[in-house]
Amino acid sequence: MKRIILVRHGQAEHGEKGLTGGWTESHLTTLGEKQAHVTGRHLSEILDDVEYGFYASNLARASETARIICGQLDTRPIFDGDLRELNNGEAANLTTEEAREMQNPPTEPLVDYVPYPGAESWRQMSERVGDCLQRIDGECPDTAVIVTHEGAAKAVVHWWLGLGPEHWESISYDFAHASMTMLTVNRFDQRTISRLNDTRHLAAEQCESEMESLPGVTA
Repeated sequence: MKRIILVRHGQAEHGEKGLTGGWTESHLTTLGEKQAHVTGRHLSEILDDVEYGFYASNLARASETARIICGQLDTRPIFDGDLRELNNGEAANLTTEEAREMQNPPTEPLVDYVPYPGAESWRQMSERVGDCLQRIDGECPDTAVIVTHEGAAKAVVHWWLGLGPEHWESISYDFAHASMTMLTVNRFDQRTISRLNDTRHLAAEQCESEMESLPGVTA
């Protein structure tokens, strides 16, 4: 695999309703649908004459984004549960206030912290996403397009750069809704980030989401 085009899902309803993210089943807002259409048009230009595979998380907000994009690419997405966001266990589908009441006390190291009953740690999510990327790597000789979530997207970038679990507490990245990130191999055969959290295609159509606060385990 020579390139990953990483797309975060469009704006989803759980943010507007004050619900947790994670494995909460949340659908795209009207703005999120527009963001997906704009991203699809932009990708159709980038992927012209390129051999690629298209993969997406099977959570509603990501699968809806993927279907809208693929409708403009004349292809079908492959949905994979291993591309889901961090599993927030019993906090899924709850309000952030309800989730905060059941949140486990933080433990060290934070990469192994399980925030809610039935949830997973950042390390477990990272390993899950990494296993998925190994499979994709064997299937895509050129380019993989991946539609996923903010936390899982961080795991993708860490995997691409070969960063281990010990880096989770010191290195992070921002991913706006429907942003695009390009992970490529340069002329020295080094894996690199050639584009990160790019929203220029959204700005051109005036459909960027408002800036979000940094995500925490309660969100």
